[in-house]
Amino acid sequence: MTDKRKVQTAVLDSPDSHQPILMPLERADAILLRSKYNTHRFFCGEWLGGCGRELYTRIGSTRVPHFAHHPEGSDGPVTCRRSSNDEASADHLYIRRALAGWLRQHGHQVKAVTLEGTVPRQGGTCTGMTIETTGGLLIAVALRDDLRRDPQRYWPRRDDELRRRRKRVEWLFGPHVTLARQMIKRTGYAFTVTCRNDGLHRTVQVGLKEGGKIPVWVDLTDCKIDDKGHLWTPPLAEMLRRRAPRSKEPVEQSPPPAVKEQPRTVARITGFPLSVNLLTVLPRAADGQTIEADITCPVAELPTEVVQVKLPDVVRGLSVGRPYQVVGPALSIAESRPDSNDLTWTIHAQALSPLFLDESETEAVEERLPKLPDWNKVMAMLVKLKQARISSDDRTSARLRAEIERLIPQLTQRQQIQARKQLDMDTEVRGPKVAPESAKKRRTSVSQARAAKRAKAAEEVHRNQASILFEMIKRAESQGRRREAKALYEVLRRFLDGLPADEYREQRDRLARCRRHLSSTAARRLNGL
Repeated sequence: MTDKRKVQTAVLDSPDSHQPILMPLERADAILLRSKYNTHRFFCGEWLGGCGRELYTRIGSTRVPHFAHHPEGSDGPVTCRRSSNDEASADHLYIRRALAGWLRQHGHQVKAVTLEGTVPRQGGTCTGMTIETTGGLLIAVALRDDLRRDPQRYWPRRDDELRRRRKRVEWLFGPHVTLARQMIKRTGYAFTVTCRNDGLHRTVQVGLKEGGKIPVWVDLTDCKIDDKGHLWTPPLAEMLRRRAPRSKEPVEQSPPPAVKEQPRTVARITGFPLSVNLLTVLPRAADGQTIEADITCPVAELPTEVVQVKLPDVVRGLSVGRPYQVVGPALSIAESRPDSNDLTWTIHAQALSPLFLDESETEAVEERLPKLPDWNKVMAMLVKLKQARISSDDRTSARLRAEIERLIPQLTQRQQIQARKQLDMDTEVRGPKVAPESAKKRRTSVSQARAAKRAKAAEEVHRNQASILFEMIKRAESQGRRREAKALYEVLRRFLDGLPADEYREQRDRLARCRRHLSSTAARRLNGL
């Protein structure tokens, strides 16, 4: 038996590895992942709070593809106290690797990276991290609130401690971390960090949060950091321009020196993840990395009919006017220019997939998928094997069994268990055939045994009920509630009258003693009066 929880993230080659891998939700993509990493091993990573044991890919026809623990035996389930199993369980590793590489690209040498929390250990979690450079810059990331401390008091002390020994400290907060309110009160804004699905991995995005507004997200690659350690994002530049004070009265001054005209800036109004299931894209251009296209949706009214689709690679061979579907994860961004009130909508996606495949494209996709044995064929052979065993056809049985044994190792883990279970049940040694009369007698004896068992259980219940009523009578009499004791006596008498006298003789004798005791008690009370 294995753990029933779906594990969507694993690590490659060793349990303490920092290279996570994400299981796709689509079956075809999951099969491609299995074939791509067929020479690698997957583990329930210790830096993910896992047990360190090996995992395998479980790709069925109905459930969502996921990683699962290898069964240790049939006596019990695999014990793993990993608290987070979803696609976001490895975000701290993606953020750690992305921020370290991003700092190196901007000329900063990483000195030390420290993960905070209770990892690595089974059931542990990562609450945040610090990334320090040799130039005195520190990136502090708070992924979740530390419930062991009061965040409103602990965070200012933690911030002062970090700033006391560094030239510059920049904070990034998780989407649901309440500590961001402290930074917003201090500076008017805060930076947030999250991850989005990108094929088999997740990309890091940085958001700018003002007050109670929804963060405006951009990719980490679009952000910059200067020599002094100031973090800059395009939404931050737009916010500072918007907040810049404007003089009410014109001031006479000499004309400024001639400078080269700079291109007008583009303001990103909003950015949000996009659900692509019901969107149809009709390209107007056939090639390029940025494609202008018409967009439609059958169930909703869209704010525009023309969009720009930006892809990570140059795409060739698109057919103009042919319907395509956006391959997610996708992000929609609306942009405006100072000289125009119109919005330009841009969809950042992974690829464009034909909505309707022709015959040649269907064959090309099927060729990329690994060939799996026909499970229906194996099930049909098991049915034929059972029929051959019933008809005592040993030659056909041996042939079918050998063919099934050859196909079983190529099935999935779940299918192998089902096939072997049915194979073992069909090949059990059968006893001699039972004559019809003997079978009838055996059924009769089984029915009698069941009836006797039910009668014994009912008898036990009746005895317990009688014992409870005797105790209630005794308690009422001891407390002086003679009227209640007499009423309970009548209830018990009617209850025993409906039961067989021979089987409940002991209870009847006790009831008679109880009646005599009640009568003598009543007589003593009368004499005392």
